[in-house]
Amino acid sequence: MWRFLVILLVCVAIAPFLPGVIESGLKRLADREAPSAVSESASEAEGGGGRTHRISADPQGHFIAEVRLNGRFVEMLVDTGATLTALPRSLAEDIGIFLQEADFKYPVHTANGTALGAKATIDRLSIGDIRFTNVNALVMKDQSLGNPLLGMSVLNKLRKFDMSEGTLVLIQ
Repeated sequence: MWRFLVILLVCVAIAPFLPGVIESGLKRLADREAPSAVSESASEAEGGGGRTHRISADPQGHFIAEVRLNGRFVEMLVDTGATLTALPRSLAEDIGIFLQEADFKYPVHTANGTALGAKATIDRLSIGDIRFTNVNALVMKDQSLGNPLLGMSVLNKLRKFDMSEGTLVLIQ
């Protein structure tokens, strides 16, 4: 019983000082983090340093990115509604992804209905200075997919992406 009473008295004696200790600790933590946050946002605002890429909307409001797939430049529609990055089969073959007919076994629900796709991996993908390796992708037969789509399998690997005033900003 005496132990509990001693602990209670110590807690009562320390309690008035705790808010000051906590406040000074938080202030030191904020001071330590503030310079990096300021320099990072200044860097982003100026567009310099780091790996940032900006894409302007086309007249229809779509964001078309010039992407390098395994060394080949390709224009891709940025599609946040696409779970995976999607490629037409002919483009996949152009960048070195060769599939068998039996690989097209995954049902995909598109705006044009259900089609079959094949899982694939893009070895190297870059957008400006932003680079990725081993990107999960879906290959569709050419008649099922007109334009290649840059989907969430790439966008989720970014630190941040943001759209405002007709510009999409990608930050790695």
